[in-house]
Amino acid sequence: MASISIERQRLSLDSPDSATSPQSQGALLGPASSSALVLLPDTEAHDPYDLESDDDESDDECDSQLEIQRLPIPPLGSAVVFLYLLSPYLRLGALYITDGGDPISLRYGLLILILAASLSAFCRHLWFMLGRYLRKFTLEDILIEAFVRGRGQGRQHSISRFVISGTTVFFRILLAALYFQDSVNSVLQLVPEDMQSFSLPYISAFLGCLVLVLSISNTVAAKPVIYASTLSTTSYVAWLIAVSHAHATGTLEPITSWSQRGTLWNVYSSIVFACTTTLTVPLSASLAGSLAAWPVKQHRARRFKLLNVSSTALGMLLMLPLIIFTSLHTINLDGKTSEISRDLLVPIFRAMTLSLAIPNIIVSTPMSRFSHMGCRYSPVNPFKFFFVFFAVLLTLASSSVANTLRDLTLVLACSGTAPQSVPASPRSGVSGSRSASRPSLDPLLQRKERYLQRRRLGKRLMWDAGIWLVLIPVCTCAVIWAVGRLIGKW
Repeated sequence: MASISIERQRLSLDSPDSATSPQSQGALLGPASSSALVLLPDTEAHDPYDLESDDDESDDECDSQLEIQRLPIPPLGSAVVFLYLLSPYLRLGALYITDGGDPISLRYGLLILILAASLSAFCRHLWFMLGRYLRKFTLEDILIEAFVRGRGQGRQHSISRFVISGTTVFFRILLAALYFQDSVNSVLQLVPEDMQSFSLPYISAFLGCLVLVLSISNTVAAKPVIYASTLSTTSYVAWLIAVSHAHATGTLEPITSWSQRGTLWNVYSSIVFACTTTLTVPLSASLAGSLAAWPVKQHRARRFKLLNVSSTALGMLLMLPLIIFTSLHTINLDGKTSEISRDLLVPIFRAMTLSLAIPNIIVSTPMSRFSHMGCRYSPVNPFKFFFVFFAVLLTLASSSVANTLRDLTLVLACSGTAPQSVPASPRSGVSGSRSASRPSLDPLLQRKERYLQRRRLGKRLMWDAGIWLVLIPVCTCAVIWAVGRLIGKW
């Protein structure tokens, strides 16, 4: 009986109707082949406008620690990055809005503000995408990658890096000098007119020493620079409150006209200048370094997008009252000269806002390329002394030279904010090499690859359309306007 039962069990296992037969198991496991089942993630739940595709996540996680060590700015928290993204909107460009005497229409002022702020956020996101796509952490590295391609071009790389770095340093010097000069002029408003020429060198020396002390740090992640930027932003808010009170009470006095500031400067160009930015690429890389422990890479990209949009919106809201005050003030005066408050708090907060913003400009300047020209064993980079010396020297320059430098600063600021359409090549050492070395014939993998290519192509076309249909036409109109102003056509 035992042998009969054992034989029946064998027959039941060999029968085709059995649920545990080898044929049914083969049907579940698939045909005997070298290909294995591939579990596709739910790609539909992902953000269709996300910059990075899924095939880049594992590549970026492999060398995240190495990239953190190469960052020009150490990893910063979200609050500090938000501060550095917001502070450029609340500096000299915003302070200039209430200084002009030209009539301004509220409708055109609001239109220029919305357009400039939107383009600023758009350009910041373009720099962010270029930095992540090319794995570059500075503006000069992106430009070199875009215009000097291929291997065996060491000399061209060196020349291009020197030219780009020199232009960046020159622009930062002009910007710091412009801030310093206006802060000195603001303090001079507190001095009697007959003593201003005597007090000018002493005020310049005092503010120069203050800026130099705050600029000793080697990175914007240092606490002195963070505190100075925080106080600068706070001083702008206090200045805005003081100016609002001045416009409400009518305690006003005439100020310098736009013609004494330069050919390209007016209310609208001041709004555009306020929306320029320069530290987008290193700040985004620094934020990604601080979020390197996050398990989902898409959260890091969304964090910078959120900080970019929120800082731009807040900066626009803090500039909006100035445009309203200027338009209403011009209408009430029937085209007369615009004026500012006699209140002593206005020039004090204005000087604090500008002077405390200079350390950020000096410390963030890439001066390592030129460090061999100075003393290597000095505790302070000698070029910081040169920064301060040039800023002090500009306060003593003639009006024609100062106006030319102001116009040049405006042009360089706008040129550095708007990125060009860079046809970046894929990263050769990352996903491209892996896919080439390990070609897959699996239909599921091929279908996923085609889907990722279509999604990336759609995103590229969307951003290219934004560049060619919005950014380039606006920049072209700005260039035509600037040329017309310089030749005196309008």
